[in-house]
Amino acid sequence: MARRQPAIQLDGLESVLESLEDQPQAIRRASRAAINDQGRESKRELAEIISRDGISRAKAGGQIGLRRATNKQPVAVLAPTSRRIPFRYWKTTTRTTDSTGTRASVWIRKGGQLMRVWGFVNPKAKKRTILTRHRKAGEDRIQPAAGHSIKLHFQAAADDRFRKSVGESLSDKFIRRYNEQLKK
Repeated sequence: MARRQPAIQLDGLESVLESLEDQPQAIRRASRAAINDQGRESKRELAEIISRDGISRAKAGGQIGLRRATNKQPVAVLAPTSRRIPFRYWKTTTRTTDSTGTRASVWIRKGGQLMRVWGFVNPKAKKRTILTRHRKAGEDRIQPAAGHSIKLHFQAAADDRFRKSVGESLSDKFIRRYNEQLKK
């Protein structure tokens, strides 16, 4: 079964757009512009919310894709990528997990709460590199950890309250653009 991708669709104007099918091209252009403006603004807001978890706003925004509304598809979609961002870009916290003090679990923030991530670190080492351990051909191997994706952070940030505020803002933008087109 295919997994559902976490995404936000900005399509609150479908019924309005259907009623505007017989309207001039300028009105449809205004609706597309309003949807795309709201998509850009929502992407910026989500990047700002995710950046509170300990990653730069630019890195977070670069991991959120925006498919813009077109003539055929009057819907804008925001979707996070599953690409991993190396741990050197995240603010991490460690907690010692063994009695020797040479192993510590790695934690990052997600929505204001700490979340344990894959990997471990030697807190007594000079260079506190986050590592992972696996077995290959019956042999234990240790290598640097790949990183962490923002997909879970995106899901936590795009809650019902955020979606509701996006819908309200989108309707306001559309009404403003519609009135501008009527004045022309």
